[in-house]
Amino acid sequence: MQKKVILIIEDDTAIGELVVQLLGEAGHEPVLVADLEAARRHRDQRGLPQAILSDLMVGGSRAPATIVEDLAQVFPRIPVALMTGVPAKRRENFGVTHDLIIEKPFDLEVLLETITAMVEREASPG
Repeated sequence: MQKKVILIIEDDTAIGELVVQLLGEAGHEPVLVADLEAARRHRDQRGLPQAILSDLMVGGSRAPATIVEDLAQVFPRIPVALMTGVPAKRRENFGVTHDLIIEKPFDLEVLLETITAMVEREASPG
């Protein structure tokens, strides 16, 4: 199996490093960056990842409600999952409606299952 590059956008170092360790142990190639600008630099230097796992509140994004749209402009057609500690009701007030949201503190198995499903969907034809 070829390693899948998973771009992790997270400014909390402890969370980012935990996710990097988990995804690395699962056979992926995790890349941790702190904000949208660093994500752009990664794209320019190394190309597109197979999936993106991003914190909801990302530096360089216009607002929480637009993070997926902002990422789509930089990474067209790349699947995105969001991680957040923001409660569902507050996310709703922000206008966040993305369908792949992993709530912090997250279950490591749920995180891994979500990423696996994303890269399998990305790799499947059609």
